[in-house]
Amino acid sequence: AANNINTTDQQALLALKARITAKNWTSNTSVCSWIGITCDVSTHRVTALNISDFGLTGTISSQLGNLSSLQTLDLSHNRFSGTIPSSIFSISTLKILILGDNQLSGSFPSFIISNTSSLRAIDCNYNSLSGELPANIFRAIPKDIGNLTKLKELYLGYNKLQGEIPQELGNLAELEWLSLPRSFLTGTIPSSIFNLSSLLELDFSNNSLTGFYMTNNHFTGSIPRNLW
Repeated sequence: AANNINTTDQQALLALKARITAKNWTSNTSVCSWIGITCDVSTHRVTALNISDFGLTGTISSQLGNLSSLQTLDLSHNRFSGTIPSSIFSISTLKILILGDNQLSGSFPSFIISNTSSLRAIDCNYNSLSGELPANIFRAIPKDIGNLTKLKELYLGYNKLQGEIPQELGNLAELEWLSLPRSFLTGTIPSSIFNLSSLLELDFSNNSLTGFYMTNNHFTGSIPRNLW
């Protein structure tokens, strides 16, 4: 059974073969020995695909959604174009999604949350994603379909998003890194941001946002002059 499952992973990865320069990506060898691939030692299923900075072009294969044990997907620093295939978000085990620094376009997929409850980090910086930032990316999801309360990193800067930042952002209780620079966002900065008690870094720079509230805090020392 394990061999059959491994064949499923192999077929999914071979869909990318035409764009991969590594000679060992062949059907004659185990996918677990291919460059950029990490497998579970017991099940031999693919758990990580890291082909960052391979100089790849073309579109992202929808067959990647067949990697049903995948936990980490890193396709960053390539020249992939087109839309993000919805099949990726059917991978219920996916924890880390890194698609930054490509040429991806289309609306930001609003279906991420309902299908991928295990996500810990999303990095789609430096693409050409457009449309409104979906409110349900920050919304508490009913328990029967999961939620993103475990999300720690969200990077969506340098895209062509628009609209306001949803108040529901404050539901991401474990969020530590939030980066939305140069994304054509407007409106006020939601007060719910101060519910993010784990937040370490926040970047809303180079948007058209207004408002900032600093009441009910316990700051010590003076406010740096370079803030004014």
